[in-house]
Amino acid sequence: MLKNIFIILCLLIAQNVNAQQTKTIPHTSVGIKFVKTSLKNAFEIAQKQNKPVFVEIYAIGCDHCEKFKKFVDNNAGVGKYYNDKFVSYQLEVNSPEAQAFRKKHNIYVLSTPLMSFWSPDETLMHIQTSGDEQNNEPTLKAMADRAIDPTKNSASWKNYFQQGVNDDNFLIEFGYMSRMICDTVSNMAAMKTFADKQASTGFQNPINFLVLQKVVIDDENAIFKHVVNNLPTFYAKYPQKDVVATVENIVMYSLYCSRANDYSLEKIAEMKSNLAKIGIDKQSITGRFLLLESRALFKSNQPEKATDVINEFYKGVKGIDKKDGEFIEKYVRGFTQDETILSKLNWIFKSGK
Repeated sequence: MLKNIFIILCLLIAQNVNAQQTKTIPHTSVGIKFVKTSLKNAFEIAQKQNKPVFVEIYAIGCDHCEKFKKFVDNNAGVGKYYNDKFVSYQLEVNSPEAQAFRKKHNIYVLSTPLMSFWSPDETLMHIQTSGDEQNNEPTLKAMADRAIDPTKNSASWKNYFQQGVNDDNFLIEFGYMSRMICDTVSNMAAMKTFADKQASTGFQNPINFLVLQKVVIDDENAIFKHVVNNLPTFYAKYPQKDVVATVENIVMYSLYCSRANDYSLEKIAEMKSNLAKIGIDKQSITGRFLLLESRALFKSNQPEKATDVINEFYKGVKGIDKKDGEFIEKYVRGFTQDETILSKLNWIFKSGK
């Protein structure tokens, strides 16, 4: 089973979606026939033909995407299979059309190519990232079959999870898929279940570290907490830069999620401490938490401490921007009108005049 998990995780390693442009391989009519007008038109055609829509999200310059394009353009078996079952469309990840589509459906592209399958009414049926391991006829056909099978596609996974399905392979796939569709609640629940199943003695194994790197986004996850409390051990076992990046990323995911507005001062202090443990300097940490921490202090009726936090941070800022000064004044006055408290920040406000 560990081998299967490792294979799944290897397939989740993200590629750069902002790569430099390379030569695009010309399209032929042998393989998959992609609609060439617009995504809107692809769905209109699908509705008329009563077919689902296959949308490949690719990146210009992505080597894996170029390999996929070459294969699906020239493989007759894959071409016939997809042409019979789907209306197909290719969407460049950074195009205005792609950005609008991703925003509409909360699609977070973690790697390319990203294969997505939709009902004619634009409901997501299945989504998965792909690597060179999937670039072959049997796997692409199996992917198509999985996408249209309501008992196997990713649209069914949340229901299975709620019914109690919790084998490790499933939890990893479900957690990763939840990240791609920005379903933070499901990701956190799946990864909590995964962490709870792991023996604490195994928290340091390569599988769990990969899960932490690629799937976990919650700093309350037990595996994450184990890492920040055992950093020297992880530095000895894995490249230190990978450990640092993993811890920092998860703290920042937790900082910018919607639930952050309800964090207690104790929780904020813990998060700041975790960044300090991996070597992030105090000024940078204060800057990242400035609004969250000061807001929490204002809300807990501690305006003096809130303004102290702001004051100390800006003492370390060289050359306060006028707009920044204006923003801080408006922000602080939204919480207090006490001129005695405000007076210590007047020097910041003046930079906005």
